[in-house]
Amino acid sequence: DISSSEFTDELEFLGVKIDYTQTGKFLNQDCIFVYSSAIANDNYELSKAKELNVPIIKRSELLGEVASRFPISIAVAGSHGKTTTTGMISQILIMGKFQPTVFLGGNSFEYGNFYNGKNNIVLLEACEYKKNFLNIKPKISIVLNIDNDHLDSYLDLNEEVSVFEKFVKGSISVINADDVKANSIFTNSRVSFGINNQANYTAKRIVKKENGISFSVYRTNILIGRINLKLKGKHNVYNALSAIAVCSLLNVPFKSIKKGLESFVGVKRRNELILKKEELEIYADYAHHPSEIDSLLEIYKKENEKTLYVFQPHTYSRTEILMNDFISVLSKCQNLYLYKTYPAREKYSYKGSAMKLYCNLSSGKIKNLKFFNEEKTLEKDIILNFKKYDRIFFVGAGNIYEIGQKIAGLIK
Repeated sequence: DISSSEFTDELEFLGVKIDYTQTGKFLNQDCIFVYSSAIANDNYELSKAKELNVPIIKRSELLGEVASRFPISIAVAGSHGKTTTTGMISQILIMGKFQPTVFLGGNSFEYGNFYNGKNNIVLLEACEYKKNFLNIKPKISIVLNIDNDHLDSYLDLNEEVSVFEKFVKGSISVINADDVKANSIFTNSRVSFGINNQANYTAKRIVKKENGISFSVYRTNILIGRINLKLKGKHNVYNALSAIAVCSLLNVPFKSIKKGLESFVGVKRRNELILKKEELEIYADYAHHPSEIDSLLEIYKKENEKTLYVFQPHTYSRTEILMNDFISVLSKCQNLYLYKTYPAREKYSYKGSAMKLYCNLSSGKIKNLKFFNEEKTLEKDIILNFKKYDRIFFVGAGNIYEIGQKIAGLIK
């Protein structure tokens, strides 16, 4: 890695040697070099590994190889909701004593990002970035939705849909009937879920509650029970329906499905409450796509006047490609702080910067709009003004989570 974190700290505590210098000092013929798509092609260690003829494998290829060793493999795909849905399914299966092995794309409050189960079922996230999920050949595939994300690695959305079709081929596919692009995928072994369109599993009588959402579940128009989620938002009804469909395929009794879903409190960074102090609540949310931000705003639209959103765009390419969508969604905020773009694997580009987004939004109707290029300046402003708000959200997929945690600690 290039910097330490809570993850590297844990690994080092367990005895793992980590090199932060990127000098290739650990490379030799006894190594296998595993790299993710976040690693640039001109990365020094990757180039050095090729030079030394060290065996090289992509992380997605390794994950696919691991998954192939299990009799039952379940892969959760989609532009949004993968981590939460994987968490839901894992909760049901773990509580139901199915002992799944789980690779989670985020962090569960119960087991982190990996659950070491037995050798029968493997559950994992399947990311469409750079077509990585094609390295996984699951027995059961899930397509939650298909949106205009990762267009830096696709020609257009139509190409992305065609790649999703390749992903589900040969598997039992569980597909969102309400998502236009996902619903366009047809396979011979298809199970559908939805709210509005006809589907094998549907949700009706949806009721929003103060601390969650509840709904009745129908299988082929026959009521099978009611679910009371601890999570908010209609998008989580879709996530839960997909989990119900998958677990029903595995012959998990609905009683066990209900128990697992109703005990599920979510995963870290997904509408996560990180501080409650008197009249103030501070949350962290991973939303980094306009559709995800819109779902978040929909949940708290009644409290918009006294809610502050601190948003950090994630990658310059995504921000540039979806600039108009970001402007449309973020214009709904009354109080919005923009923090400099998290570059991830990319080099600086003004066209996809938070500053460019700020300039485009500044002529709109947002009452309280600010841009911050330095963490200390952002921190100072929030410490000075937090009493004006009932809620503060730190939104984005970059290091805004750690910044939010730090500020919450100072307020506490």
